[in-house]
Amino acid sequence: MLEVAVDSPESSSVGPNWLNRGLDWLKDHHRAVLLLGGALQVIVLVSMIVICLMPRVTGETVVLRVAPVDPRDLFRGEYVILGYEFSRIPSEGISEGISGPLRRGGDWQGRTVYVSLVPEDDGRHWRADRFSFEQPSGLSIRGTITGRRIEFGIESYFVQEGDGLKYERAVRDQALFARVAVAPDGKAALTGLVIE
Repeated sequence: MLEVAVDSPESSSVGPNWLNRGLDWLKDHHRAVLLLGGALQVIVLVSMIVICLMPRVTGETVVLRVAPVDPRDLFRGEYVILGYEFSRIPSEGISEGISGPLRRGGDWQGRTVYVSLVPEDDGRHWRADRFSFEQPSGLSIRGTITGRRIEFGIESYFVQEGDGLKYERAVRDQALFARVAVAPDGKAALTGLVIE
């Protein structure tokens, strides 16, 4: 005699029922799921834009002197490569314990550094006052130690085609200045170049 076993709903495994219920729910709510997915993508993109714009919106704008960079490397495509006097680690070191020869710098590569900015005598331009690993009170710009330099994210600027020679001459004549917005947390955004 041949016996055939029939699975009752109670004897079936939980996994396939759960999966079927989930797929049924997705079919019933597919529009809401698509809208939620699209909304999350828009929120992520908007938040990325807001983070980049924060120094421009909440920051104080300062004008910094641009230090000459090797002219053979000044322009790469449509970008001006900029340097600043405070982009070099000072020979006396950085407060809070880092001093001495730069060859011992492996311990502090990638560390965040704050550079206090103070107005120059002319009242229009700003200069570095002191370097620190802790954010000081007052206006300061935040950078990261990379090699023997400090990078602030304001080292390149897009220029229109044909304007490169004008900026190259201004750098050689030490007449090029960077307009930089500095947020309260030290994050900086390059907003423009000024030839004086």
